Amino acid sequence: MKNILFFLLVIGTLSLHGQTHMMRAYVLEDGQEAAYLEMEKNWQIASQVMVDNGIFIQWSVWKRTPRKDDENWAHYYVFSRWTKEQIENPKDMPWEDIYKSFKNKSKKAVDNMLSNDGIIKEIRQMKYKGVASTGWLGLEWEIGDKAYFHYMTEKNKDFVDYENSLWKPVAQQQILDGYRKFWGLFEITEKNEAIKEIDFTHLAFNFFTDMESNQQLPKQDFLSRKLWEGLENSRDMLPAEELTLIYSTF
Repeated sequence: MKNILFFLLVIGTLSLHGQTHMMRAYVLEDGQEAAYLEMEKNWQIASQVMVDNGIFIQWSVWKRTPRKDDENWAHYYVFSRWTKEQIENPKDMPWEDIYKSFKNKSKKAVDNMLSNDGIIKEIRQMKYKGVASTGWLGLEWEIGDKAYFHYMTEKNKDFVDYENSLWKPVAQQQILDGYRKFWGLFEITEKNEAIKEIDFTHLAFNFFTDMESNQQLPKQDFLSRKLWEGLENSRDMLPAEELTLIYSTF
């Protein structure tokens, strides 16, 4: 059984690499959270149309868990994963299909329902691509699910090799043991002006199951310790950001 699961993990990894992803981090205007959630509820309908039209593979909205002494952090994150066809032969937004999906609503009314005017203060946008990951085995999302990601900065060119050689096997074993759903490392390929000067180069994502884990890393000999030290010295990593799923195209 584990051999079959491992095969599926490998296939999932191959399918993930090469896809284009986008993350939009939203800073909201004061007092506009309810209006924002209503807007994204409408965008879920529009995004499902884009999935149906072969533009998106997946679209989702996640709320960031605030931390003590937060300052100017984004409140919500929106993720979209594009199809290969959309990257190679971009389609225009299917506006006519989107308008039709809002039954008995005029185009003007739909435009207003999707507008973020007066709701969003700042949009921090980045595109990224997969460079190391397990598969997406068992990743059945439900509203309220938790996800975690780290902002990371590459310090030397061995960084991705270290992650692939050392951390990926640990994550794969945790999936096989039932503690984890996914781990992935992504290289940031494009940033908008709001975050252009920030030096993050990568994102690492983690999705866990509800099964509690007390697993520790295997005991290490001298060479193993040096390898893990090499990994730690190959990048800077901020503490994990916790996200909670609010909307998704599933």
